Amino acid sequence: MEVSVPNLDCEGCASKLRKALFELKGVEEVDIDMEIQKITVRGYGLEVKKVFKAIKRAGKTAEPWPYDPYPGYSYFHSFYQMAFVTTAEVCDANPQLFVSGELRALQPIFQIYGRRPVFSGPVVTLKVFEDNVLVREFLEEKGNGRVLVVDGGGSLRCAILGGNPVVQAQNNGWAGIVVNGCIRDVDEINGCDIGVRALASHPVKANKKGFGEKHVPVTIAGTRICDGEWLYADTDGILISKTELSV
Repeated sequence: MEVSVPNLDCEGCASKLRKALFELKGVEEVDIDMEIQKITVRGYGLEVKKVFKAIKRAGKTAEPWPYDPYPGYSYFHSFYQMAFVTTAEVCDANPQLFVSGELRALQPIFQIYGRRPVFSGPVVTLKVFEDNVLVREFLEEKGNGRVLVVDGGGSLRCAILGGNPVVQAQNNGWAGIVVNGCIRDVDEINGCDIGVRALASHPVKANKKGFGEKHVPVTIAGTRICDGEWLYADTDGILISKTELSV
């Protein structure tokens, strides 16, 4: 995680910031570059909101590092917006969107995996059953901050997502993956800087016949999800919005 910290110009300030950040759960490494006023925080399960609050407690303000690997795309803007507003706060502030159906909450059936517990992005839908060929094909593409939503029919008989595709997804810029089914290689997935949700883990691999449907509406956890809608996930749950939220 990279952040910009204005007026970071003394070793005492850097020491204070380093101490505050290492107090956060999951932080393993903190690099401070005073010349360009940049802090890089590495670790497991890092939450942007908590990192920014730790920096504030140390007497400094922080901003997202101005880095955009996908020019013209709003993923990182949306990601940092949602880092400061929880899904619970979004629900409290927008009851009218629930009445209209523009905002829906998925039933709480998913386990949290990956190093990014908070993620958001436009949805790409896929429908398969105990077959992971199309899942792998999608994740080999550039993600551009999107979220792959896979309706695996709720099968608990095999895993339709494993470690290698998740590593590819991380490297290709996918924001997250939501699987209505099982995953495997959990330790490897938990080391990836990406958000993953699934029903459970299972050691048995899926079929490789290539059956499935791309970009079709799917119904997962009591909610109909369409290609192009927006998904917002944090440790409280998952929201689906017809359009990108302004928070």
